[in-house]
Order: sequence, then C-alpha cells, then structure tokens
Amino acid sequence: MSQSDSAIPSIDEIRQLNRLFLAFLRERPTVATDRFGLASGAADLLRDASPQQIDRAASFPRALFRLCLPTTTSAVTGPVVPSRGSGERVLQLVLLHSARSLCRMSGYSARLLLRFNDDDVSRLRAAEVDEIVAMSLADDVVRAAFDDLDWIWHELLTEARPEYRRRLLLIGFQPEFLLQPVRSMA
Repeated sequence: MSQSDSAIPSIDEIRQLNRLFLAFLRERPTVATDRFGLASGAADLLRDASPQQIDRAASFPRALFRLCLPTTTSAVTGPVVPSRGSGERVLQLVLLHSARSLCRMSGYSARLLLRFNDDDVSRLRAAEVDEIVAMSLADDVVRAAFDDLDWIWHELLTEARPEYRRRLLLIGFQPEFLLQPVRSMA
C-alpha cells in the first residue's frame, strides 16, 4: 500500500475525531470559546447546528482541532487531580493517542491532516503510552483549528451547497490557507 492509499483510512479517522471534537464543543459553548479558542459566533453556530450540519462540518478533510504538544512531559507517577474537567482530559487523551497512531502509520498523513511539522511527527512516533497520558494532562493541548477565521467555521457549519463544499475541500488540502474571506460565489 502506498502512502497516498494509506491516507484514505486516516481521513475517515479524522472525520470521526472531528465529530467527537464538535460534539464536545457543542455541549460546552463556554469551554469552546474560553479554553479551545473558538470564536463566540462559531460557538453559537455550533450550539444551534443540526446533526446533519455537524456531520457536514466533521467531513472536512483535515482536523478541526489543533494539537499543541507540551514542550516537556514527565511520567505519570501518582494520582492526578486535573484542573479541568475529566471530559476535557479524555478528549485530549483520545486525540493525542489517535495522533500518535497516525504518526506511526504515516508521517505524511499526520503532516497533511493534523498540520504537524516533522518534529511533532517524530516526537509522537517515539512517545510511549505514559508520555501520551502525561501530555493529555497538560493544559491547552487542544485548540480549535481556524480559531481566528470565523468565516471558515461559518461555512463549515452553514453551507450545504456543493460549490461551497468543494471550495472547503480545496481549502482543507492547502499547505497554508487563505487568511482573508473568499468573495462570495453567488
């Protein structure tokens, strides 16, 4: 199987992780804005989104979250009293563990779908399970992707027209995406 062939299962996993991330944020709009950096307008759209809108947004071909790996980790040696909710810690653990698996399976896919650099890929490939757990206990590991680009979140959550979905697909696979809104196609 070539690297390009192995990206297909990775996209399916990213879609599942996107769905998990969006469901978590949808139920916690204050956490979405305060801790995950989602703009309040996008958090409002997400809160009011239908299941079909959530599924369409989750189908974006790259992660709707960013993983900000902590600079240092120490092995977990005793009970941990997290400063944040257990749901948030579980989300971080699931996302980090999946990212580690993706890095081990295909560094190319990890760079493309998670926007990791070579150091991130190498670090997660080499990480042991206790290191992943320690990383998941750090603060600010997970952030919303496009946290400063409300227009992308707006289109992800509201646009069903095929031409807009194709445009979002193209944006998703760009090495660097546009920093300004694209003019209306209407």
